[in-house]
Amino acid sequence: MNTTTDASHAVAAARVSNRGAIAAAVIGNWLEFFDFTVYGFFAVIIGRLFFPSADPTTSLLLSVATFAAGFITRPLGSVLLGVYADRKGRKAALNVTIMLMAASTGLIAIMPTYAQIGLAAPLLIVLARLVQGFSQGGEFGAATSALLEQGGGSRRGFRASWQLATQGGAALMGAGIAAALSAALSKEALESWGWRVPFLIGVGIAPVGIFLRRRLADDAIGAHSHGIERGVLHELFSEHLRTLLLITLAVMGGTVSTYILTFYMPTYAIHTLGMPMSLSMLVGVASGFVVLIMCPLFGALSDRIGSRKLPILIGRGVLVLLLFPAFMLMARFPHLSVIMPLTSLMLVFYSMGSASEFALMCESFPRRVRATGISIAYALSVCVFGGTAQLVATWLVRLTGSKLAPAGYVAACVVVSLIAVSRLKETANQPID
Repeated sequence: MNTTTDASHAVAAARVSNRGAIAAAVIGNWLEFFDFTVYGFFAVIIGRLFFPSADPTTSLLLSVATFAAGFITRPLGSVLLGVYADRKGRKAALNVTIMLMAASTGLIAIMPTYAQIGLAAPLLIVLARLVQGFSQGGEFGAATSALLEQGGGSRRGFRASWQLATQGGAALMGAGIAAALSAALSKEALESWGWRVPFLIGVGIAPVGIFLRRRLADDAIGAHSHGIERGVLHELFSEHLRTLLLITLAVMGGTVSTYILTFYMPTYAIHTLGMPMSLSMLVGVASGFVVLIMCPLFGALSDRIGSRKLPILIGRGVLVLLLFPAFMLMARFPHLSVIMPLTSLMLVFYSMGSASEFALMCESFPRRVRATGISIAYALSVCVFGGTAQLVATWLVRLTGSKLAPAGYVAACVVVSLIAVSRLKETANQPID
């Protein structure tokens, strides 16, 4: 009797510990995407306040270009902080990255405008975005590796999928706050101080993350140190270069879809389709909700069927087929009742096509180079394709005059990613170290 009770308590304690490890690992990702979400939603206002121009499109382009600037330093952060995570442990790296994120988010929250301090304002905004990019470059690899490694060999797809689900949760939270502010405040109040509120809330997330990460298991390399003396980067590039390149291309389809369908869509609805800001924010709320709910379900599905690749191939294949009809309907009928369900439908298949990708990435590398490998692959893809997606989409709409231009860009990137995924090995049932 006592033995049974003790076993039950042990299982319950393990579940609580597992949930705590998931929360600690993903909260930095939550902070980053919350910040990205509110920046994207307020890109029009930020463009006017920090990048004034006689042409509203030019102000918007400069604003989204600053958004993209944060991705320039991702590769540097992925190398330096990724190697640090593989040498010193995931916990040590995660504590560094969340403090950097909090500092840069706080800088944006309190930044004086161009009218107040002139050229220093946009330069400091760019600096804050560069620091954010550097920290996220290392955050992703350490956090995703921790999700996979801290919890045993089962349900790896489910645990890793929370890294993507939190992007949806952050978008939901950011869009919800932005929508509430847009509805509650006048245009003057929103531009004067209201847009700063979400960034201040983002700073408040950081202490929670620091507290949670103190509870992570200390995973300094210890028993995993075999081979580390040869150098993480030397081993990665000499033995795993093909895998690194394929995963970089595989991430392309997911990251472009993320930044267009979730984070660019409100800006697209305002600037291209002419919707009011308060309604466009609701599109972001629906998008975030779909990703938050669907990703863990599809991650768990990949565990149940024993395949990471099959959900990716099906989900992204259907997404390619949906893109052009959906954007055609949104351009012809720019109403919330049309845009919200179409965006949600596309994001269901996006979630199916991306939820198991994070486990596939981690499982493709051995532990001693895992954080560095997935950090570099993710950072390069996000830097080159994801971070520039809003800029490219805005530019393509202006260049072609077509409201379907974003669909073409997403479709091309998703097709390339499908080819890359098809060349990777299936990893769902293989043991990991």
